[in-house]
Amino acid sequence: MRAGGLTLAVALWAAISPAADDFPMTDFLKRAVALTSVQVKALDAGEVVTKQLPADERADVAVFGATRINDSPDVYAARFRDIVTFRRSPTVTEIGRFSDPPRVADVAALTLDNEDFAAARDCRPGKCDLKLARSAIERLHSQVNWSAPNAREHATVVLRQVMVDFVVAYRRGGAEALATYFDKEHPIDAAREFKTLLEGTRYLIAYAPQFHAYLTSYPNGRLEGVEDFFYWVKERGGPKPTVSVHHVSLWRDPRGPLFISSKQIYASHFVRVGLDLVAVVPSRESGGDFYLLDLYRARIDPPGGLIGNMITGKIRGSAENTLKDALTTAKTRTPARP
Repeated sequence: MRAGGLTLAVALWAAISPAADDFPMTDFLKRAVALTSVQVKALDAGEVVTKQLPADERADVAVFGATRINDSPDVYAARFRDIVTFRRSPTVTEIGRFSDPPRVADVAALTLDNEDFAAARDCRPGKCDLKLARSAIERLHSQVNWSAPNAREHATVVLRQVMVDFVVAYRRGGAEALATYFDKEHPIDAAREFKTLLEGTRYLIAYAPQFHAYLTSYPNGRLEGVEDFFYWVKERGGPKPTVSVHHVSLWRDPRGPLFISSKQIYASHFVRVGLDLVAVVPSRESGGDFYLLDLYRARIDPPGGLIGNMITGKIRGSAENTLKDALTTAKTRTPARP
């Protein structure tokens, strides 16, 4: 999303700039995001609207979503901090928040499905149905006796420890500590992928440079008022159950809205890295509710072959559906005031 998609994104975040206090949200949604009048009317009525944004590379996914919630941003932020309750949904089967410092007990609820157990057993560098670093693959095969009756239990224990070690390393070294995945013939450097993703978030650079700098330099940077926490989740929103790890940062810009960044720093399938950026913007019309604007970007493994474009389209469609479900969940987690 380095051209057309970024132009839309710049317009999105410029629209909530303090210099644009008189910017009509309805006009912005029509001009910048190209929502139809029917969609804008639905949004103002409290419905959830979503739209796929242009992407210049097959590896890019970009989706915009929005809804209007009849409550205060502070209530939304408080409910979001209770991420285990907030993200519970029919597609989320397991979830947990990491302690400070992270402990194996934090992922005690994580289980290994039959499909992922078979993938872990058969995983080899360059050919693996799980996204794993070479060191994790080696640990699985050195520490698990795959012919033993309790092989699944042992494999689960190893993968739980791998997740904890991964978060510990990221908290210490930031994006540079992200794994290089050896699930495909050509290794994927997740640190480079995430750098590409953050460098492309020009709307964030333009509107909230302090927040962008903090996210880019984590854990070395400092930003007054920022809150960080980590959580993991297992969900069934796609063809396979996917386990992912997220780094959440909440920051209220003294000049404007509340920002919530969720870096997807690990996913067992499909996604190399992801960034979900939410802006909680008080409604100018009434002052008693707020718009929830959500821009999700990801770098995926684009499938090749003759049907690759069709599969990529399905992946992007799935991302849009997932965002719609997330916004719908957000509304249910933030009950409207009388």
